[in-house]
Formats: sequence, C-alpha cells, structure tokens
Amino acid sequence: MSSTVAAAPDAGDRRRAEELLREQQQLIHVRTDRLFAGLMVIQWVAGIMAALWISPRTWSGAISETHVHVWAAILLGGVITALPVLLAWKLPGRVVTRHIIAISQMLTSALLIHLTGGRIETHFHIFGSLAFLACYRDWRVLCTATVVVAADHGLRGWLWPESVYGVIGGAPLRLIEHAGWVVFENIFLIVTIRQSLSDMSRNACHQAQLELTNSRIEAEVNRRTEELRESMEETARASRQLVHANKALEEQNKELDQFTYIASHDLQEPVRKLVSFSRLLEQDIDGDLNEDAQRDLQFIVDAAKRMRSLVQALLELSRVGRSAMKQEPVDLEQCVDDALDSLELRINETGAVITRDEFPTVIGDRTMLTQLYQNLVSNALKFTDEAAPTIQISVTQNDDHWVLGVRDNGIGMKPEYAERIFQPFQRLHNRGEYEGTGIGLSICKKTVQRHAGEIWVESEPGQGAHFRFSLPIAEPQIEPTAPAESIDTEPVELAMC
Repeated sequence: MSSTVAAAPDAGDRRRAEELLREQQQLIHVRTDRLFAGLMVIQWVAGIMAALWISPRTWSGAISETHVHVWAAILLGGVITALPVLLAWKLPGRVVTRHIIAISQMLTSALLIHLTGGRIETHFHIFGSLAFLACYRDWRVLCTATVVVAADHGLRGWLWPESVYGVIGGAPLRLIEHAGWVVFENIFLIVTIRQSLSDMSRNACHQAQLELTNSRIEAEVNRRTEELRESMEETARASRQLVHANKALEEQNKELDQFTYIASHDLQEPVRKLVSFSRLLEQDIDGDLNEDAQRDLQFIVDAAKRMRSLVQALLELSRVGRSAMKQEPVDLEQCVDDALDSLELRINETGAVITRDEFPTVIGDRTMLTQLYQNLVSNALKFTDEAAPTIQISVTQNDDHWVLGVRDNGIGMKPEYAERIFQPFQRLHNRGEYEGTGIGLSICKKTVQRHAGEIWVESEPGQGAHFRFSLPIAEPQIEPTAPAESIDTEPVELAMC
C-alpha cells in the first residue's frame, strides 16, 4: 500500500499561489461589480414602479399632484444608482467601487423601506443585499454596508421612525433588534467568506504547484527531446558512416572475391601443366635417378597435385558465392538420395550404417543442397575410427524453419573448434591422417547462408559430431548474384579439414 505525500511549497510556489489568488479575487470583484450594476438599475426601476403603485399622487383639496415619493424614487433613486453603475463600468474590480456599491445598495434598501412606509417585509431587502455583497468575498464590504444600515436606522429612527419602522414610537428598541439580526447575518457571512477564501487559497496553492510541476515536466521533456534529437542526429550520422563503411566493405569483398575467382581460374592451367609435365618427367627418367632424386621428384609431383586440388577447391568456394542460385521447390528426399548415390562406393567400403527421416520440400537450389548433404555425409564417413560409421540424417520442425542434421559416431572434436572448422583451409589434423583441402565446410556454410539459414556443430572428442543447419519453411529472401564464368574443372572431394 502506497501513499503520496505532497511536498511543502517553496517560496516560488507561495508567490505564484498568492498571485493566482489575487487574480481569482480580482475576477470575482469585476464580475460582482457588473452584476450589481445591473441590479442597481433594476432596483431603481422597481422603486419607481412601487412608488407609482403605492402613492402615485397627493391631494390638496380638489387639487392633486405627483406624490413626493415618486419624485424621490426617480431623482434620489437615480442619484443613488448612477455613481455605482458608472464606477462598475469604468473602474471594475477597484476597492472604492465595491464600497460605493455597498453604500448605494444599503441606501437603496433605505429608500425602498421609506417608499413602502416602513413595512417590515421590505427590511428583508437589507438581508438579501448583505448576502449579495458577500459575493465579493470581502468582509470589509459587509462592514461598510452594516455601518450605513446602522446610521440610517439610527438617524431616521430618531427623527422619523415611521419612515423606517412604520410606527411612531419605540425606535431605540427596534434599532437594537434590527441591528442584532444584521450582526447575526454578518457573522455567518464572514465565516462563510473566510472558508471560501481558505478554499480559494488551497486551490491556488495546488494550481501553483501544478503549474510548477508542469513547467518542470515541460523543461524535462524539452531537455529529453533535445537529447533525443541530438541522439537521432548522431545515430543518423553513425548510420550514414555505417552505410558508407558497408558499401566500402562490400566493394572490397567483391574485389577480393573477383580476385580469388580470377586467381584460381588463371592458376588452373599452369598448375595442370605443372602436374602433367611432372608426370611426363617422372616417366621419361624412370630408373635413371638415384633414390634421393626420385624422392624429390615425387615431392614435386605430390605438391603439384595438392596445388591443383587447392586451386579447384578455391574456385568451387568462389563459385558458390558468385553463381546464380535457383529458387524453386526442392525435395530434400531426392537431394539425400543423390548425395548417398554419389558416395555409394565409399559407404560400401566402410560398411557404414545410415538411417534417415522423411524430408520436406523447401525453396532453394537443388544442386547446392545436394552438394551440402554430400559434403556432410562425406565428412561423417571420413573422420571415423576403426569402427564402422553410423550416420543419422534427421529433420525436425522448429517454428518457421526446418532443422536438419547429420550425426556420426566418429572421432569428434573439442567444442572450442566449433567455429573454426567453418573457415576456409582450417584443419584440425595433419594431411597424413585425413585427406582433404579444409574447404568443404566453408562451402557448406556459404550454401546454408545463401538459403537464409544457419549452420553449426555439436561435438565432443570421441563422441562423434552432429552437424545441424536450418532452412526456412517459407520462401527465403535470397539476394541474387551474377553468374560466374563457366569453367571446366575436375570434380574434387571436399572435406571437413
């Protein structure tokens, strides 16, 4: 359970709260001034109508004339009304304006009481006027109005009690009675005004804190926005630099790939001639050389053959990355069949036991996928101890892609070599132990990558190796490449190491 504790307002909050409170009070004063301006005019008209209804004319024998009350309502009422109305429109919200309005309102009450002959009911106009004046939320205005009422009742009650009380005598007691009711109402109104001002003060304080919080939030938002803008600009600059670097890297890779392709292509003929002439030389001088010379010549022949194998493997690796790749439905079942058919002699020689799952149809290049399986199965046949190889070719579905694998019971490898073996010309064993160029798995990796998949190996020494790779179930997004120049080469067996 949590609770929120409001922080104590600081000096800035208090100043802003006081400013807001003054603004609210000023708005209330202006509105109330305008309301009283209209009320004063209405009361003036009502006083004239009351005078015309109660005592329109006075008689002197047979002669009649307009009653003095009518002239009092028109002239005296007009004078009482004119000044507060003028101030309410010219100087609204001023202190002097609301005090003049309070005086005029009480004088209007006195005039109406006089016009009605001191009727007790008309005295309620005083209480209503005090309630209206309380709308200013200024207790001083009530004090001014009370002083005017007391002075009017005291002076007229002494000089002319009939005009204010409707009776000839008993003025002192009636003054005390009326004053008591006015004081009672004032006490209630002043308490209400103080409560209202307290509420306004709290609201102003809350609004000041809210404004300060909003300003801080806005400043923080502006700061964060500026930081975000700078970050976005920096990101955009870094992105442009990255794009430029990627383009440069792509150009370098293209140039390197082109160089590799051209170099391996152009080296084929000299290497082929070197191998051929080495063989001819070996045949021509057969038996004419001593043992050391024959051994040296054999080294030359073997090195030439190995160079030819490396050049052909390098050309094949370049060809995998450069050649156009078909995107068509490929039955992996047929790819596995073709790969096993090409390795049938080796399988029979080793007595390998091969188990396989049922394979799906994917989108890709059939030739590449067949070569992929041929390389992986060839590795499983090659890197084994004296026991007959046991090879399992599997497939499982994982979300939106297939996970395919080739598991063997061979010599295995240390886990730290799991990444290294997919690099070109990386070998874990001497050439005398296991034949190969060390480029076969590099071709496998590039083939899988071009099919929008990944390849990895799980292995431990003496526990075999489990090569696994993924292929999308949906059609992969494969970037087409320009076809490589067709070159006739002899087939080469591609090995893991």
